[in-house]
Amino acid sequence: MAAGSTHLYSVLLLELGLTLGVVVAWKAARLLRRSTAPVAEAAARPLGARGFLRAALGTVWILDGLLQAQPGMPAGFARGILAPAAAGQPAWLATLLHWEMAVWQAHPVHLAVATVLIQIGIGVAILSGGDSWVGRLGLWTSIVWGLAVWLMGEGLGGLLGPGASVISGAPGAVLAYVFAGGLLLAPLSWWESGRVRRLVEVGVGSTLLLGVLLQTIPAEGFWGPGTLSSIFAAMAATPQPGFLADPIRALAAWTAADPLLWNALLTLAMAGLGVGFLLGGRTRGLTMFAGLWLLFSWWFGQDFGTFGAGIATDPNLAPLLVVLLVTAQLTAAPAGRLVGRPWLGARHRPSLTRELAMAGLITVAVGLVAGAPYLSLGGRSRSGSTSAAAVLHTFSNAVP
Repeated sequence: MAAGSTHLYSVLLLELGLTLGVVVAWKAARLLRRSTAPVAEAAARPLGARGFLRAALGTVWILDGLLQAQPGMPAGFARGILAPAAAGQPAWLATLLHWEMAVWQAHPVHLAVATVLIQIGIGVAILSGGDSWVGRLGLWTSIVWGLAVWLMGEGLGGLLGPGASVISGAPGAVLAYVFAGGLLLAPLSWWESGRVRRLVEVGVGSTLLLGVLLQTIPAEGFWGPGTLSSIFAAMAATPQPGFLADPIRALAAWTAADPLLWNALLTLAMAGLGVGFLLGGRTRGLTMFAGLWLLFSWWFGQDFGTFGAGIATDPNLAPLLVVLLVTAQLTAAPAGRLVGRPWLGARHRPSLTRELAMAGLITVAVGLVAGAPYLSLGGRSRSGSTSAAAVLHTFSNAVP
């Protein structure tokens, strides 16, 4: 493990050095071409709801990148994340995920480093780019990469597999990233008119009603023993302090003893919240109840993103839904605080934040360039001793 960690951070430092070199070269080229004429384009400084959502989305992408740099990620990502995501999936999706497992297993360090660079770069671009073209490009990159992660990392959020539940994170946290990116790309008039708030209400309400649907379909097994309790039992088994694990373990026992009662209670709670938001629930009471429900889900069904496992990739779905609900509440602020105002001095020189945003996009580009060759090599290692077919066979036997 120590040797693997050293290799991971050696490659990461090497590619960060390459990224720094590209940024310096880009900056030097800009200085050579810089004129004293005023810059017409002014970046916007978003405040209020838009600023909060932008800061949250950028921060969570950076967090995801840092999580990808955990020492156990190169060796653990395929077995701990992709293998469970492939279990029980339709043949076409399982085949795709098995191919990805083979590729990752053959080149774990380089692909982990590429992922770190891409996700941190996206976060920096979003945080620093504002409403400039650089910031908007960062948001579009977030959407495209998020959809790729939803397919290749989350297996469509587990929706096509057995036992999918919003309580445990379906339909996938990264879909909330995509949704948030779309909201930030929406016209300012949507924020001022309340359309964004309505979109958030419909989005969160529909997600909760999807949870009701998933847990009421008899074929999913939530009305019988085992399915619901297995969600909580798996979270209780994750490395964590006892005072956090013991309540989850107790709930796992209760739901195993009476799955009919507990599934009815949980689905009724989601149904009430979902209908309330779809009907335009704009009361703080409904939002506070939803926040408590999401806190319950994050603790008992998502184990705070399973950070203690050492291979967590994101904070999971519940915190992202809370961010969206807070954004909706902030849209009630006076209209002048929603849109923002130009950066002071942006009329004369591009701001430092614009430079940071461009550096973030360069980091994304370096990550893509660094990872692409290993995807083209497939499951064959540099020594040529490991074939994709062999790795696929290994994981196929490991996945039930």
